[in-house]
Amino acid sequence: MRTTTQTILCVVVVLLTFGIPLTEPGYQNVPITIPVDITSYGGLFLQARVNNSTPMWFYLDSGANSPFVISANKAKELGLKLLGHVSREGGAGPNPYEASQTNGLTMALGHKTFVDQSAEVISLGLVEEQLGRSVDGLVGLDLFLNYVVEIDYEDQKLRLYDPQSFVYSGAGENIPLTLHDDHFFIPATIETPERGELAGQFLVDTGGCMMTAILTTPFAQKNSLPVPSQKTILDRSIAGLGGETRLLVGRATHFKIGDSVFSSPLIYISQDRDGALASPEYDGVIGTEILRRFRIIFDYARRRLILERNSHFKEPLEYDMSGMSLRAYGDDFRVFKIHQVLEDSPAGKAGLLVGDTLQRIDAVPASRLTLEQILQMMKAPGREYKLTIKRGSDTRVVEIKTRRLV
Repeated sequence: MRTTTQTILCVVVVLLTFGIPLTEPGYQNVPITIPVDITSYGGLFLQARVNNSTPMWFYLDSGANSPFVISANKAKELGLKLLGHVSREGGAGPNPYEASQTNGLTMALGHKTFVDQSAEVISLGLVEEQLGRSVDGLVGLDLFLNYVVEIDYEDQKLRLYDPQSFVYSGAGENIPLTLHDDHFFIPATIETPERGELAGQFLVDTGGCMMTAILTTPFAQKNSLPVPSQKTILDRSIAGLGGETRLLVGRATHFKIGDSVFSSPLIYISQDRDGALASPEYDGVIGTEILRRFRIIFDYARRRLILERNSHFKEPLEYDMSGMSLRAYGDDFRVFKIHQVLEDSPAGKAGLLVGDTLQRIDAVPASRLTLEQILQMMKAPGREYKLTIKRGSDTRVVEIKTRRLV
């Protein structure tokens, strides 16, 4: 299983992979704090420099098994030398994707510099369209192997600790953390009315943006999920490096990680026959819509994930309530086109079609909003909006009222 981004090393922690001795002054007693931008859905962006470039935005992705990933467009802009092209399988989605390699890089994250680094070079355009912002690269698994990594979603902080001297003294819960085939896993349990509790090993994916928990196709088939009483929606709006995924979206009775229990959680059930979500090697993926409800500490040196609940823990886990999914285009990602319209939804009943361009929401030009802001607007029930839509040369205004679809 080899995957990167919304996806999916060795057992010994190699402390010098990033070229920084852990005995540098002050490091053992004071954590390295890196400025980050954490989105409302839990995506974590940090500024990075490649070979003393201008600052770029890299996404923190514990599911990426390369130290770094650089977007193909950015690699070309920087004039990086590519070492061959390979076709990779195993990304989210059913199709192979193209990747190259580059090395000898100097990478800077915040004020920390990592020398003689290698990186995969992959097209990240599809990721950018779904997130609605520039994604110049990814910071992958090695960071989590070489440091104790604390993600404080509430205070928007990323802290790195020396694994040799790190001591935890908080009230969080220790969850067993294992590494298999270059990916982190923790145990979790899903409960449904007709199947009871089903235990599995779930990949911990800080790159799984806007997702709660995904069940792999083999796990779902083995346990006859979804059960007949579960209402589900076929969602084809989410794509990984391997293309479009097919997911049934419904609700379970509970989802449990240790002592933390989520009631009536959204669950995505993979229908893919190929790619990472069709792998029999694990049971599911935990994404950022669950992770952002904790302060999380990856302490791989002690084989544990520490979870401290934050103020977001009791917020409901909600799905889009408009029935339309959008992709963002343009240099500033402020051109929003409808990518999917669900039947029997507010958007479907209003006559919206795939390919329509969203121009206004009420009196506000869509270009003044970000994709993230629009997605959040459409996740609250009972909201009435007038949407101005451009379809070819025609412009029309439709009205929708949001409601829960699952």
